[in-house]
Amino acid sequence: MSVWFLYMSLVSVICSAQNKPPDYSEKIYRINGNSIDFPCESTKNIFISTERYKPSNIIPLRFQIDHKLDRALCVLPRLRTGIPITLGVIDLLRPNCYTHIKPYPCWDYQEEGNCNSFQSVVDAYIDIRHNVWTLDTGITNYLQQPIKRCPPKVVAFSLDNDKTVKTVDLSEIVKPASRLQYLVVDYSLNGSPYVYIADAEGAIIVLDIQNGKNYRVVLPRTVSAGCGDSDVLYLLLARRPKNQNTVIFSYLCGQKVFGIKSEHLRTGRGSNAIVELGSKQKHSVLLGTDGGKNVVLRYRGESELYLWDTDQPYRECNFVLVQNPEECRLSTHVAPGGKDELLYSLSSNIADYLNNTSGAGGASGRLKFISKDCDDDCY
Repeated sequence: MSVWFLYMSLVSVICSAQNKPPDYSEKIYRINGNSIDFPCESTKNIFISTERYKPSNIIPLRFQIDHKLDRALCVLPRLRTGIPITLGVIDLLRPNCYTHIKPYPCWDYQEEGNCNSFQSVVDAYIDIRHNVWTLDTGITNYLQQPIKRCPPKVVAFSLDNDKTVKTVDLSEIVKPASRLQYLVVDYSLNGSPYVYIADAEGAIIVLDIQNGKNYRVVLPRTVSAGCGDSDVLYLLLARRPKNQNTVIFSYLCGQKVFGIKSEHLRTGRGSNAIVELGSKQKHSVLLGTDGGKNVVLRYRGESELYLWDTDQPYRECNFVLVQNPEECRLSTHVAPGGKDELLYSLSSNIADYLNNTSGAGGASGRLKFISKDCDDDCY
């Protein structure tokens, strides 16, 4: 064997290793109140001295993975005071298990009290065209003394350049008692974007982006049967071939799970097109999808994660265990990520956070690949 052949073989191996997509599944990204990446120490000190930064009040609740740029967007709702960033970005390639959250798209968008900026982002969704859509309720300090600072809005950014591509003021479509919680984004066959928003006040809000039209689909009373005034309305988008996508929704304390084809929402058929997908034996938290037709869920207060194929009725016999229990942690969101189409979960000690017992660093969050192996090593 010639020296030249050995040399070229070595070069080939090195190049293959360099071109290999990053393996996020080997990492656990740890997120807490100390993860905020300030531009400099003096800025951080100013935020602390003016009580605009209180690490103990921060909790990550939602995320989206931008696999094209190897980063994750992280939603940090302003549930209490002292949260300087409500939408941040994490570098997934950074060789450090303790994450550094930078503001997305920039610091100017994080200014509390400025209605051109974010007030409290509660959800984000990356669509099939590499845009991220964000839901800002306009209400801060929700768990202490709620302050309505600005009208609620949806803001979309192109992830290719992090520039704003659309802003929709929701003032005229919300009700005084509206509680906006989740959003998903879908496209019609002709390429027009539609945004569907869960309003726990008993409606799905539909935004026809191209035509500038907004309307509410009022949900039948059977959807909220057994629920209180402060219940959570989960909303997911299950994707199917030939654009036969379905919006799946259910209240946390609701007795049933429902669905409606997104084409029916777009054409205004509304509540008469809602179908029942199954009954609950226990209260369940609908955490997210795998980017297709499968939904990941857990039971209230329990940390095991299950996969439900929505082609099958919503029944326990159709659930597949995909992650064993995590001690003292509950998942708040599941989403696909990476070129490998793996599923990732964001979990935290959210119960401690709600009880104000999570400590000076705030809630202890983990963003990691879903696996039945519960090893929590730091890579």
